[in-house]
Amino acid sequence: MSATYRRRRLTVGILAALILAVIVVSLVVIVQALRQPSEEPVAAPTETAEPTAPMPSGDDASGKCPTEAIAVSAETDAESYEPGSTATLELVVTNTHDAACIISVGTAEQTFSVRRDGETVWSSDYCADPEADGDAAEAEVVFAAGSEKRSALTWNMERVDSDCNRMAEGFEGGKYELVTELGDAKSEPVAFEIVVPEPTEEESSEEEPAADDGEG
Repeated sequence: MSATYRRRRLTVGILAALILAVIVVSLVVIVQALRQPSEEPVAAPTETAEPTAPMPSGDDASGKCPTEAIAVSAETDAESYEPGSTATLELVVTNTHDAACIISVGTAEQTFSVRRDGETVWSSDYCADPEADGDAAEAEVVFAAGSEKRSALTWNMERVDSDCNRMAEGFEGGKYELVTELGDAKSEPVAFEIVVPEPTEEESSEEEPAADDGEG
């Protein structure tokens, strides 16, 4: 019995040693596999795109400039003019938005008005063609952030009524104001003057009545 028991214990010991050897070999293989570089290609890191310029959002997603970002001002090419001369009137449009956007600057949107004592005495609308069409009338332009563009009008200083009929009397000398509009945006008034030259001595003498010599 003792010999048989010893043989069984020896057999169990050999099996345990074989199992332990298999486990050790498996662990070594696994560790080596983990240490070896993978043969599969590794994906390159994704590049982060540069941030784009801010664009209008919400109601302005169409690219139109927000109404409050459209600034309009007026300028004249001189501070004073003589009757019969011509004046260059300018409408200046500025995009005060922090991104590029579109502004409708067609001639159909533009108005130049000359006022005196708060009353409009001349307007570009007086002789405008309400049915005018074309690129100039409906122009839409992209304005860079903070940029400005100008529209100029040559005014011959001839007085017309609201139906574009020329009036007999011209503009009197004195202080006037230019106001420009683009759609609903309006400029602050800019002052200028029409100066009527003083009559010369010859003109004054021609206007004086002949002296009465007293003869009956």
